[in-house]
Amino acid sequence: MSDITPMPPMRDQVQFEGSIKDRPEDFLVYEIPMYESCGEGEHLYVRIRKSGVSHDELISIVAAAWSVPVRAIGFAGIKDTRAVTEQTLSIHLPDSDRAPTIDDDRLEVLWTDRHRNKLRRGHLAGNRFVIRVRGIDPLRVTDTWSRLRVLADRGVPNAFGPQRFGRAGDNHLLGRLLLREDWSALAARLGDGRPGRLESRVRRAVEEGTKPERACRLVPGRLRRFWNDALQSALFNAVLSERVTRGDWNRLQAGDVAWNHETRRTFVVGDEDLQDDATMERIERGVLVPTGPMWGRAMRSPGEPVAALERGVADALDPELVPLLVDAGRSRGDRRPLVVPLAHASVQSEMDEHSGCITVQFELPPGAYATTVLRELFGDSTVATGLEEV
Repeated sequence: MSDITPMPPMRDQVQFEGSIKDRPEDFLVYEIPMYESCGEGEHLYVRIRKSGVSHDELISIVAAAWSVPVRAIGFAGIKDTRAVTEQTLSIHLPDSDRAPTIDDDRLEVLWTDRHRNKLRRGHLAGNRFVIRVRGIDPLRVTDTWSRLRVLADRGVPNAFGPQRFGRAGDNHLLGRLLLREDWSALAARLGDGRPGRLESRVRRAVEEGTKPERACRLVPGRLRRFWNDALQSALFNAVLSERVTRGDWNRLQAGDVAWNHETRRTFVVGDEDLQDDATMERIERGVLVPTGPMWGRAMRSPGEPVAALERGVADALDPELVPLLVDAGRSRGDRRPLVVPLAHASVQSEMDEHSGCITVQFELPPGAYATTVLRELFGDSTVATGLEEV
């Protein structure tokens, strides 16, 4: 069984020349709403700007300020911690318009309004990024613009970024051990000196003589789901990497499960679709793109030969993984587009009191990673390499 890693070794979490997030204000993220609030309903929509605040901390602060349980708060996406971000939260407040003051310099309430439904994951049109890349010659702005135009034309390989795999970069490996119920190995990995309260609890339990399986039961269900998601993501990156190598990562073929970027729906591509003028026009515009697997118990399966390709990639890494994800995993499964559009892109060179930099701006759909774009622009390769065997 081969070991698996989610991405190649990274510098500052991303493999490319230069550095990001030297300061939170160097990495700006603006959530783009899927719809506007209507002005009435049981949910209070709150637009918040945060700086250097994690998602969990943000939710806790808002819940405390409005005196509601955490479950009463909805959100469309999780934003970066070391960044300045703007996003909308919903708070279930059917009988109150109270707008308390949040006594935290890292947070600012920009506006509030009413709406009928709770915000759910994915209820956003996308995110706009404004990123300063430092430690790089600002005169390279022309070369950066040329690469950015290529990405805007062909699309971006939709690899999961390193954030998906946790601080230690091994959430997917923890997910594999959990699915295989290899309690001894899981407890050993959690107790190998990693920082964190959970890891300390597991380590202390084992040292006190608790059996590894019982010690691992200390891991909350939410974290187990994250590990499962990371394992799915690592396998998706592996399939994307293989299709990048084959050169068909952004071209539909018979058997592919196509993703429609306008409707966010899928269908299995047949030979007749590739002869249809209207379908081919949408393919040429990048509306219809191939997808890769997020294996689970109800994932939509591709036709041949795509199904054989995807399963072959996974089996080469570990033939037990797909059956475990389908039979014992914590997810229904899904299909994820291999290609995402890059919109409203621009680049400029700047000089401020800190240093020279290149500032890149662009918009991505929900779930796509800005770090993948940066690897394309400033990395050694012009394509994402995905998950690699080591």
